[in-house]
Amino acid sequence: MRRLLVGLAAALAAGAVAAPAAPAWVVEARWGSLGQGPGEFGSGVLGNGAMRQYDSPGGIAIAPDGTVVVVDVSNNRFQRFTRDGRFLSAYGRRGHDKGFVSLRLLDRFFQPEGVDIDSRGHVYVADTGSDRVMKHRARGGFLARLGYHGSRRGQLVQPWDVAVGRREAYVIDQGNYQIDRFSRTGRFRGSFGRFGRGLGEFVTPYGIELDASESRLYVSDHIRNQVMVFTPRGRLVGAFGSEGGGPGQFRRPAGVAAGPDGSVFVADRCNRRIQRFTADGRYLESFGRGVLDTPTFLAVDRTGDVYVSDHHRVVRFGQGSGLSARRSTHDGVNIQCRHVGRD
Repeated sequence: MRRLLVGLAAALAAGAVAAPAAPAWVVEARWGSLGQGPGEFGSGVLGNGAMRQYDSPGGIAIAPDGTVVVVDVSNNRFQRFTRDGRFLSAYGRRGHDKGFVSLRLLDRFFQPEGVDIDSRGHVYVADTGSDRVMKHRARGGFLARLGYHGSRRGQLVQPWDVAVGRREAYVIDQGNYQIDRFSRTGRFRGSFGRFGRGLGEFVTPYGIELDASESRLYVSDHIRNQVMVFTPRGRLVGAFGSEGGGPGQFRRPAGVAAGPDGSVFVADRCNRRIQRFTADGRYLESFGRGVLDTPTFLAVDRTGDVYVSDHHRVVRFGQGSGLSARRSTHDGVNIQCRHVGRD
């Protein structure tokens, strides 16, 4: 009897201190399909080969009013939705402008990728094919250009993503292997980084995120399978990740987003999942496997819900009751993951 009571007391004590399991991440909304109409993504005109990757949505950002802005890469526009996916508006059309002589084609984009939104609701689009970042009013209307084609100070080659703070915008200058800093009106402020595999060096910088305190800048490197952490002035303070399919490992990490609690979400593209880390890079959990096909960019709203650009659609994850999980019907070539190992 004494042994039984001791065992029962130990079990109760263990139950008293055990932390409750975290709620599971579930699909709470999804929207989009292939097409050129309102709420659709991808023109379908690029064929079935490597260029088909551009038929999926690009960057995602949450506006101050809670609406969701999504870059529609091959339709050369950005679209705005409610958090449940109801289409509100679209802005932009196809136009190629390297800006050598003068600023032209103010309402045009050419294969845009990343996006961010400032505290006033202004939209900054990485106009990748035209080597510039375009700042627009919330529902369209040119305000400023950040950078133009080239490899000198303040110039860009293939800008891939942008993160906007209270005073400055930080641009992934992928072709120059660096991060460029601009004022929010477009004045160049400096840069950091260079090509290489050493500390603080880049091979293919991809996603960028500034945390809420504006003390940490997270940059993913698609080829190095790593996320690096910098101060806003470019001092490396940490890095996490390695190649693989295990917890905390990556195969082609893409977008990065910081949550309201300071945790960091990374789109682990070729492992088809989202991973979540502490602010200093300690692995916490992953989700989305079996639902996502090509997770690329992502954003987190004030409630902590996570929005992911996937194949021809956007998927919103939360920790509520959720919808039935439905996997993307990807019938094309996932060129970025074609030669990447799987566990």
